[in-house]
Amino acid sequence: MAAAALAALALAGCGASEPDDGGAAADPVELTIAAQSGPNSLDPAELANGQQMFVWTSILDTLLARDPETGDLVPHAAEAWEYDADGTVLTLTLRDGMTFSDGTPVDADAVVATMNRTRATPGPVQPKFDQVTEIVKTGDLEVEVRFERFDPQFVPNLAYGVGAIGHPETLDDARTSTDPIGSGPFTLDVDDTVDGTTYVFERRDDYWDADAIEVDVFTVRVMQDPTAAFNALQTGEVDAAGVQAQLVGQLPESDFTFSTTDATGVLLLDFIGRGGDDWPALQDQRVRQALNLAFDRDGIVDGLLAGGGMSTVQVFNPDGAVYDESLEGTYPYDPERGRELVEEAGFAGETFEIPSTYLSTAFEPTISQAFEDVGLNVEWVSVPPQQVQSAAQSGEYGIVFQVSGFSSESEEAFSRYAVGGYGNPLNHTDPTLDGLFETVNTTVEFDDAVPAYRELNAYATEQAFVVPIAYTGSTWAGRDGIEVSTVGGLPPTIRSFDFGG
Repeated sequence: MAAAALAALALAGCGASEPDDGGAAADPVELTIAAQSGPNSLDPAELANGQQMFVWTSILDTLLARDPETGDLVPHAAEAWEYDADGTVLTLTLRDGMTFSDGTPVDADAVVATMNRTRATPGPVQPKFDQVTEIVKTGDLEVEVRFERFDPQFVPNLAYGVGAIGHPETLDDARTSTDPIGSGPFTLDVDDTVDGTTYVFERRDDYWDADAIEVDVFTVRVMQDPTAAFNALQTGEVDAAGVQAQLVGQLPESDFTFSTTDATGVLLLDFIGRGGDDWPALQDQRVRQALNLAFDRDGIVDGLLAGGGMSTVQVFNPDGAVYDESLEGTYPYDPERGRELVEEAGFAGETFEIPSTYLSTAFEPTISQAFEDVGLNVEWVSVPPQQVQSAAQSGEYGIVFQVSGFSSESEEAFSRYAVGGYGNPLNHTDPTLDGLFETVNTTVEFDDAVPAYRELNAYATEQAFVVPIAYTGSTWAGRDGIEVSTVGGLPPTIRSFDFGG
């Protein structure tokens, strides 16, 4: 969840690590948080987004960041970036004087080596370089990234794994996946770290932005079970953690500060079958619209999400420029009209197989009932956790339930609606979509592309290419005045936290 400095710490019993009046050093300032997931790897070519970023961004700097107060892209390891006129050459200018934790300079060689290695290494980051043709050093602190065509997603991704900088001399060493030499604000305390469970970081005094990092020891406890995280917060084992909406009331306001974000991602049904030829029902707009009318979105937010979210018919971040409030009335809860549309289309009684995953389990009875209410049926097919992504991409299922986190508006558009998008593996398109993507793919300034993105949003909503169900929210509770940025879609990092003062 950016380059703004953390405010002065006001943790009870702690202060800045400076000598007291008697000349003795104060206790180090410590922060321990609970995160839902640990990193699959610390290798720059294998990095994943989500709460894993609390860990890997503590060691690895990214070229850009996001301001925790506004969500805007801001300089980070790269102090400037600029495209040429047609967006096929991106020039990155690095900060002078940056070093890795072993004293090696952070320079153009390091960025070029990292990016070229990631381009050549299969993993979650590699596809994000699809449009890149060449990465070259044009000065000690200057890099050019050259593209086959303008890629609107590339610069926003520099605040994520695409922008991570690895140590060029050790990138291929075994330690890179578990204990890399990084240029980030901390080093990993390998003695106190238990991979997959607990990650302990010690502050670097020689970090380029050390004044912004007022925590001396940062610990990330991986707790996939939200009840375990809640209990750890109550007992003081952790200082801050995400809390389920229904449990917030059990924490005393006198001891905790609550930070609530209404939208961190979206629950939706991807209509994979609008591409290909195996699901004619999903190629009929009336059936897609019927399913959008089938869901009591407000009831789902109040019931299944315990009020921790917002109902929506859009996939775009409501904090962004593409979201359109006027679209929210497009699909009121009206299963009777939905049933009429299904019957008009001639698909009453159609059955759809949907993967049953750890993401969908809690929502399956509600989804099944919604389908039945409009004259359709669901057969849930059990899929193991390690196969969730492959099932979604396989093309074997016409409909897939997703929980999609926000990153950038360009990625939200491409992921759901573009050829090759994660939510469109069978590559559905039409002349209108082709024209809109041609516009955004050739418009270098995002502000100039916003009208086309908004037109895309309106068209996709009217065509019912997906069923957005609700924005998922989050509430963080922090002890001693600790707050967390409430801007939706920010990469989770130490800079997300504000300690008051």
